[in-house]
Amino acid sequence: MTGVAGERWKNEIEEKVQALAGGLKELVYAPGGSFLGIYGGEKELVFLELRQESGKWKTGRRAEEKWQRPMDLKEMASLLAERTAMRLKREGWENLPLAVCLHEGECICKVFPMSAEIPPAEQKEAAFWEIDNYLQSCGLNLETVSCTSVRLPGEDMAVEAVILLKEKIRLLEEAFAARGYELAGLYPETPLLTECQPWGKGWQVGKVQIAGGENAEGRDSLEGERRALYAAVALAGLGSPGWPDSLLAREKQASPWNYDGIGRLAAALVGLLLSVSLCLDLGELYFTSGEAEEARAQLAELEPARQVMAQDRKLAAAAEQKEACLGRLTEKSRPLDSLLVHLGTVTVEGAWLTEVDCTEEKALHIRGEAVDYSALGEFLGAFEQDRDFFTSVPVLEESRQQEGRVEFRLKMEMGL
Repeated sequence: MTGVAGERWKNEIEEKVQALAGGLKELVYAPGGSFLGIYGGEKELVFLELRQESGKWKTGRRAEEKWQRPMDLKEMASLLAERTAMRLKREGWENLPLAVCLHEGECICKVFPMSAEIPPAEQKEAAFWEIDNYLQSCGLNLETVSCTSVRLPGEDMAVEAVILLKEKIRLLEEAFAARGYELAGLYPETPLLTECQPWGKGWQVGKVQIAGGENAEGRDSLEGERRALYAAVALAGLGSPGWPDSLLAREKQASPWNYDGIGRLAAALVGLLLSVSLCLDLGELYFTSGEAEEARAQLAELEPARQVMAQDRKLAAAAEQKEACLGRLTEKSRPLDSLLVHLGTVTVEGAWLTEVDCTEEKALHIRGEAVDYSALGEFLGAFEQDRDFFTSVPVLEESRQQEGRVEFRLKMEMGL
């Protein structure tokens, strides 16, 4: 995409990216929501409120007073603090952080060439060493001054060092402290003031648009208002990386970190991680539930077969139990079939059996009848020949003759 449409599309993308970056920056790096910029010119004293509303920056109320700037710094600091204190009470600005744009005449300014090969992030560090060498040549040192540097706009690579004696800073801080106020930022006039340009009903500071109540162009107090806005924007951290640092001692500056915003961002990240973890757990639970439901369906299909197998196992166990019981019952039982077979083979004419008693272990009692004692003797002889089954000769326990027949009772040991 080229031409006007492509340029418009590119600008829209850049604006969205800048808005997102600005929102994240406000969460992490935001010293406050409202600031007051102050500038004491030669004949005017300008106050301008800068505040943030619904994530957007805009200028609030402004005030201007006529005054004659004293030449003596101590007298100027006292008068500036006095007039500022009166204005703060009148406008209700007592709790706003105060940022003062200091006239460049109060500072020592020195321009140093800078190599184009030095990255912008390292230019201030490089300028620091140039300032140190310059101070030594002037008989000063870093312990007696506060300094900062800015990259000058234009094609030529150069930086301007701004040096302010700490004694002057002390006079300003003491003058404000005597009236119950504390300076939050002290910024010198630099060529970067040109980055604060009127824009419609507001200002354009670099890539940041600051809305205002009315058109700034053509206003008599434009230059004074520009410098007051410059100080407030610098304190709010809305300037580009090349803007000067505050000349106040570092321990006097408010922390630039927005701890509430960082806490909210951390809570949001933790909530996001917990939400992702919960979604993963719910997804796993959903798939596991589906697998469990499928397994239950398969078990339901196999239930009839399982019941048949259970019944078969129950019948097999009962059969095994019966077989075991039968084995225990027949473990010591006699082989009656073999006994009857042997008794059937022992036959003698004239003798027969009437009763067989095998209740005694390994002993057999037989009752029978014979026509005479001769037949009984042959019967006993037949038992004596079967020593494989009967281990001993039969013993005639009882015999008697009655009604022409001989009744007898035998006892034999069996080889069971």
